[in-house]
Amino acid sequence: MKKGFLALMLVLLAFSLFLTGCKQEVGEKVEKVLNRYVIAKLRPFDPANMTDEYTTQVFGDMSEALFSYKYTADTYQLQPEIAAKMPTVSADGLVYTIKLRKDAFFYDSLGEVFPENKGRAVNAHDFVYSVKRLADPANESGGWWLYEGFIKGLDEWAANGSDYSKTVEGFKALDDTTIQLTLNRPYPQILYTFTMSFTYPIAEEVVDFYGQEWMNYPMGTGAYYYDHENSIPGTQHVLLKNPTWHGGQFPAAADAGTGVKAKLGSEILAEYEGKELAFADKVIWNVIEESSVQWLKFMNGELDYSTIPKDNYETAVANQELTDDMIAKGITMDINPTLDVTYTFFNMEDPILGTNVKLRQAMASASTHEDILDIFYNGRADLAQTLLPPGLGGYDPDYVNPYAHFDLDQAKTLLAEAGYPGGEGLPTFEYQMYSSSTTQTQMVELFIDNMSKLGITVEAVAGDWPTFMERIDDHTVQIGGIAWGADYPDAQNFLQLNYGPNKAPGPNSANYDNPEFNALYEKAAFMQQGPERDKLYAEAAQLAAEEVPWIMGVHRLSYALDYSWLKTRVFRDIGAGYSKYYDVDLAERDEVLSK
Repeated sequence: MKKGFLALMLVLLAFSLFLTGCKQEVGEKVEKVLNRYVIAKLRPFDPANMTDEYTTQVFGDMSEALFSYKYTADTYQLQPEIAAKMPTVSADGLVYTIKLRKDAFFYDSLGEVFPENKGRAVNAHDFVYSVKRLADPANESGGWWLYEGFIKGLDEWAANGSDYSKTVEGFKALDDTTIQLTLNRPYPQILYTFTMSFTYPIAEEVVDFYGQEWMNYPMGTGAYYYDHENSIPGTQHVLLKNPTWHGGQFPAAADAGTGVKAKLGSEILAEYEGKELAFADKVIWNVIEESSVQWLKFMNGELDYSTIPKDNYETAVANQELTDDMIAKGITMDINPTLDVTYTFFNMEDPILGTNVKLRQAMASASTHEDILDIFYNGRADLAQTLLPPGLGGYDPDYVNPYAHFDLDQAKTLLAEAGYPGGEGLPTFEYQMYSSSTTQTQMVELFIDNMSKLGITVEAVAGDWPTFMERIDDHTVQIGGIAWGADYPDAQNFLQLNYGPNKAPGPNSANYDNPEFNALYEKAAFMQQGPERDKLYAEAAQLAAEEVPWIMGVHRLSYALDYSWLKTRVFRDIGAGYSKYYDVDLAERDEVLSK
């Protein structure tokens, strides 16, 4: 009975949102609403374990990091966010001094932790607390890999009881507005890590007040705050403009990169230069797991932009150009390469899969890589040869992975060499799904069919995104498919996916642990960018590729469609918190939808 009532209420809510469209009356003011989406249910809002892009994107609108990326630059250039300015660094590259701005406040929309909704200013102690939470073994943080072995005294603090009252020599508050970071050895990527959600500041008072439920009460310093009343976990997450946000301005037109100028145009850049952020009064993050629903909502004007699902590609694009019907709707297309990789991983702790490299090589060779590219990506991707995407140091355009193309004869030979001719003697393997969507189902069915041609039996295990991530963390996923998008623009961010000490709940979902790979990774990790480091990166990437803890997928191209009323969206592959830059023209939206 309760389930039926809930379903009815969801239908009524969806209908009401459809009727009100994308603007609503608030007194005499017309509310400007930005409609975005994620393709999976979110995990709890705990920065220490915010390991997926979907949760990070939503939480990134509510919180802020020490640094962020310049919005209209073509490359990923750091800028201060909660930091007042870029840090001062000692001559030996080991000591960083970071000053904080004084006008960034936690906003308590419910007024339960901080009276009358007025939070307190973020201080250096909040960042210390957040970094300690990454190191605390009790949290089993998926972000600990960022700092393990790098920050002076932090590993020892974690090993000796994680007493939060004790000072960590390498990461401490000199006063309320000054952080001092001391490294064990130079770490060229260190500032990039302070753009990531793992390091967002947490008010310890919130944790103390709500106890184990604290992560359901996200509280940050960002341009938006969480609307508990109108959000429906699993369906939509509603964010409202933060009245205490410190503010910001749209970047100067002269700072825009060539690609951004081509996307937005000089007139828009000049018009928006210096305008106060944020533009939208409300951001609705719709949870849409089914691509057909995503497309329907976009075509109905209920989403302001969208990727193109595989089944709708031919109706939207012909000869790499938008069709006349799409152009008539005021839609434009934006194509960009992404720093990402998709892959199918094996649990290397499995007693069969993890100990037999020829078995894994056989399964990789039996995968119809080229068909996957055509069927699921419409050719809008490059077949991955290693885990490193084009555009990063260590990527070798001439390297050809011997197991990253379909070769059934090779697969059968390798399977026999593995000791299982025709699949004889192998148990049934389990493929853990992360969604029940049509696309995920079809991908898994194709994998199962490919393996059956070798005589290998694979069964699908149903699940959703939170369950999938929990099972990865517990090391109980035998085979699974996933993707990784760059956290920062350096090859190390991809190589760490195969680094042994980063086993789950770290980002090494395959639990791959090869001493030779680990040594190459560790040697390169502390080197400054250059040909020598790139050579080590390439060697490590190719070693892992031929050990096959993963079956390589693709490096995707982003084909995004924008309605003409969405004026200022720029493609950003890294970072979060970009909703504040997006503006919508309500009059133009009404005009387009009325046609």
